[in-house]
Amino acid sequence: MSAEEMRIVDTRDEPLQGAMMVVGFPTHGLVGSVAASYLVHALDMTNVAYLTSDRFPPTVIMEEGVVSAPVRFYVSKLVCGVDRSCEQLLVGISDIQPPPEALPELSRALLDWAERKGIQLLVVVEGQPVDEGITGDARVVAMANRAAAPLLGKYSFEPANGVITGFAGGLLLAAIGRQLPVLCLVAQAHKDYPDARAAAKVIESVNPLVPLLVLDTRPLRQKAEEIESEVRRTLRQQEKAMAGMRSPEVAGPGEMYR
Repeated sequence: MSAEEMRIVDTRDEPLQGAMMVVGFPTHGLVGSVAASYLVHALDMTNVAYLTSDRFPPTVIMEEGVVSAPVRFYVSKLVCGVDRSCEQLLVGISDIQPPPEALPELSRALLDWAERKGIQLLVVVEGQPVDEGITGDARVVAMANRAAAPLLGKYSFEPANGVITGFAGGLLLAAIGRQLPVLCLVAQAHKDYPDARAAAKVIESVNPLVPLLVLDTRPLRQKAEEIESEVRRTLRQQEKAMAGMRSPEVAGPGEMYR
């Protein structure tokens, strides 16, 4: 695959030296996408680049009639990063789920671009599916390449154990041996529908890295309640419909056989 098929195109000549980048892709519970979208809109960010690839489906995003690429990058002037040493927050957001075979090339393209731009820290936000219902706040665990490993203890992130696959796994694999610090924050999320509460929790977990970021995540938590109420209502309707479709019980043996 040639470099021209997977590349990031700058739309503005924006100096990003020392910026911190947060990346969210649509994985489990859409945690990454919801969190990244919330940051972009809450901070009124400006589009500075987009990613293009022949590996992606021919899809565009329409915003008030204007075409945008499905993978985009936005920037905001905001003091952030380790020791408050950067003045810009960069957010990468995707509205499509890249095919698994494209993840290695996508990871390299993101890391190469980040290094060329002088990004000082790349943070990936993800969701991890759980089968049982989640009560209260989602658990968030962290993982990092060696360059970002000191951040786990410094900011009291709960270190993860085990195996990670998908977008975060591909990015961390490509980051092994690189000097660019790469940190991944993974929140427990519902596997069957968008989990806004998990997205709110992962945004709050990013806060220590962005000292002056004061975001009200209550709207996301309220949205989570609306989503969950709608899902419960839909499930009840499905149960009633299924009950109505069941055949009447045939008279048979007494209670001991039921």
